[in-house]
Amino acid sequence: MVNRFAPIALACAMAGFVPAVGAQQQTAAGAQKFLAMLAKDGALYLQALDKTSGAMTVEGTKTYTNRWLKNGVPQDDGPYGGGGTDPATARLKNPLSVISVANVDPRAQTNDCATRIETTTQEKPGETEVKDGTASKETFFGYDELPYRVTKTSKFEDPAVKYAGPYYIVWGKTVTSRGTNVIAANVQDPRFNAHLLFVSNNPEMLDRVEYAMKFLIASCDKTASTGF
Repeated sequence: MVNRFAPIALACAMAGFVPAVGAQQQTAAGAQKFLAMLAKDGALYLQALDKTSGAMTVEGTKTYTNRWLKNGVPQDDGPYGGGGTDPATARLKNPLSVISVANVDPRAQTNDCATRIETTTQEKPGETEVKDGTASKETFFGYDELPYRVTKTSKFEDPAVKYAGPYYIVWGKTVTSRGTNVIAANVQDPRFNAHLLFVSNNPEMLDRVEYAMKFLIASCDKTASTGF
């Protein structure tokens, strides 16, 4: 983790963060603009973990039907009871994509110390699996080996609906963390344990994003004026 206040020189290349004499002054509004540019470029993500499972999941059902085949056509009856439906849970493979951020607080007021985050996802869990085989079926003369088909269908709630935003960061009340290739900022949300993520293999970009987020935290910390 880098120092809480990175060297001023670190921001030389940052949009809206140029410390040189006569250049644009560093401000919370500039940091918000920088984050908005990252969102527009598709570089920000949001992870919203369920507070019970610790993962991003959707609920649904798995339905299976077993049908005898006659000339390749499933019949109304089937082996092993014919089928059934069970509850199911699917885990999302990817975080949400951030489509926009804006300096708006939860009261819908313009505020450079808050960020409203809008998200989406193209991930839609669910699939249909078909498997053919043969099994014994009792007949008047004994048993015949007859072909059958098992169809398994999974259906789940839409993740884009379950995890729909907006989400909010109140910068004076948040913290950031840094991993090998990710910067994360805590998102204040009553439903999920949520984090705004910037993921990159570029250390310089990680430094710039971390600096912008920590600049917002420092600028919006109401206790900073006390000197402690």
